[in-house]
Amino acid sequence: MPVMPELAKEKSKEGLEAFAEYWYSLINYGFETGNTEPTKETSGSDCVVCRSFYRMVNNGYADDDWIVGGKIELVTNHSDFILTADGLYQVLANIQQDELQYRGPANVLYEVDDGIRDITVQMIEASYLGDRWQATRVVTMK
Repeated sequence: MPVMPELAKEKSKEGLEAFAEYWYSLINYGFETGNTEPTKETSGSDCVVCRSFYRMVNNGYADDDWIVGGKIELVTNHSDFILTADGLYQVLANIQQDELQYRGPANVLYEVDDGIRDITVQMIEASYLGDRWQATRVVTMK
């Protein structure tokens, strides 16, 4: 289980960027274990990427099934740390994702998902809730 670094608790540019790193480590933890609760605890209900992630993991770990791979590499992230009109802070993350294999009993291969081969940009819009960050919205930039 990833541990949130102290820096990721600070309401600062560096804190937000550290939170983004931590948030992606929770996504990776979910792919590895099937446990999406830590991501849910740090994410908002308007998070499009989160809902997709929850569906993938819940389906991938249904019954006696599991997921192999899917690790997301956070290549870089950056925030200008400017409050938006919606009262959120934005951080842009350049990511790649390893291939995912959906497997079942007797190691049967059901499906292969290519992951994200080319570097893709996701934007995390985060809010600071008194003593911690929340990934209020996460969207993949086109």
